Amino acid sequence: MKNNKVRSKKREYDTYSITMELEKPLLYEEEQEEIYKRQKNIKRKSRNKKIVKLILTLLLCSVMGFFIWLSSYYAPTSQAESYLKSTNSVEVSIDNNFICFTPTNTTPKKGFILYPAAKVDAKAYSQICSMIAAKGYKVVAVDMPFNYPLFGKNKADEVIKKYSDIESWVIGGDSLGGFVATRYVNSNISKIDGVVLISSYPLDSYLKEINMNVLSIWGSKDGVINFQSLIDAKQKLPNKTTYTEIEGANHSQFGDYGTYKSDEQALINADAQKQKTADSILQFLGNIN
Repeated sequence: MKNNKVRSKKREYDTYSITMELEKPLLYEEEQEEIYKRQKNIKRKSRNKKIVKLILTLLLCSVMGFFIWLSSYYAPTSQAESYLKSTNSVEVSIDNNFICFTPTNTTPKKGFILYPAAKVDAKAYSQICSMIAAKGYKVVAVDMPFNYPLFGKNKADEVIKKYSDIESWVIGGDSLGGFVATRYVNSNISKIDGVVLISSYPLDSYLKEINMNVLSIWGSKDGVINFQSLIDAKQKLPNKTTYTEIEGANHSQFGDYGTYKSDEQALINADAQKQKTADSILQFLGNIN
């Protein structure tokens, strides 16, 4: 009887042991699979973190590079600085937003807003602004955030609001400034009576659709502008657009800031180029009703 009990216990033990041995591989596989899933998840999270870090690093480097690029700009020369002082014929006022040129011998009713080229200080256009103002027009050269017109498309609103006594406004710009000026007109048609494009052109046909008064000026020795695009843009401008090519003029001499990157050497001097430009703009302003 005793022996039977022993054998019974032994069988129970043996059965239990065998069952555990049989289950062990299954338990091991499940455990290994769980460990594998955890490791895979950890690796995935680690990889995602690295990707996010890489993207953030590239984004930071791009932003820093862009602002470093913006920080180098075309500053006004001593020639430009000399026209920032008031004279008997033109009063000059400067604040943090723009430079205003007002004729002293008359009360102007028409005004001209000028957007500078990319990375060019608005003060660089003081000579041409003074030349136009001396003939009876209020002229405002707009300072752009980081000297980049795309950041200040609606700056003209500040000008128009501040000088509310002006009855008719013409807006224009040099190079990228001209393009941005056209974008301003697209959403402010009621505020503007004319557009002046200096070494510039629009990318759409909106000015043609609204039959806007437009003056397009460029130099024959401009080494920056894409002449094919300039020619193609004629299809996007009103039929009444006035075109003025200044023979021998380049891209840089519309202002006084040195030589714009990739520009060609002009065949006429800077004063002559500005005079011809000012004469064209004055004639255009005179025809605005």
